[in-house]
Amino acid sequence: MATRKAADTATPDTMTDPVDWAHHYWQEHGLQGDEQRFLAMSSLLRYQRLVVDAVEEALRAHKLNLTDYLVLMTLQLSENGTRLISNLARSLMVHATTATLATDRLQKRRLISRTPHPTDRRATCITITATGRKLVHKATITLSEIGFGMGDAKPEAVEGLVGLLAELRTAAGDTGR
Repeated sequence: MATRKAADTATPDTMTDPVDWAHHYWQEHGLQGDEQRFLAMSSLLRYQRLVVDAVEEALRAHKLNLTDYLVLMTLQLSENGTRLISNLARSLMVHATTATLATDRLQKRRLISRTPHPTDRRATCITITATGRKLVHKATITLSEIGFGMGDAKPEAVEGLVGLLAELRTAAGDTGR
């Protein structure tokens, strides 16, 4: 842990890192189970919350939330700017209803368009518009300015994190559904 050395000399009432605090009390109570995985999960979830909060705040300037941005960015990154709504939901790991609500918001703003799938009546294609491309470009510049919520993290740390998370996602069963 980042503050382990400080935590070794700190008392529980002076510990500022909640993960160090949890480590201390896990040891103190002699709890059973995989302490390191619990601490890793706790640390990862705290970091995720910090990143999401920073990203959401930055996206407000563009009247976007994280899901809307990720829908637009997924379309922007797509070969022809079009994806099935069901594929968007799967790739973003959100419920189909969430993807539908996001596309409703984005369509009202003319950032995307919806068309029926040419051969499957049940499917809907979502395509990013020129206005959507401009907005996602501006939003991406804004997010780049704040390090996508990672602040001043060193590039090699970010690169290492991407690799480590890929390994952990695979171990957890993420097959890119």
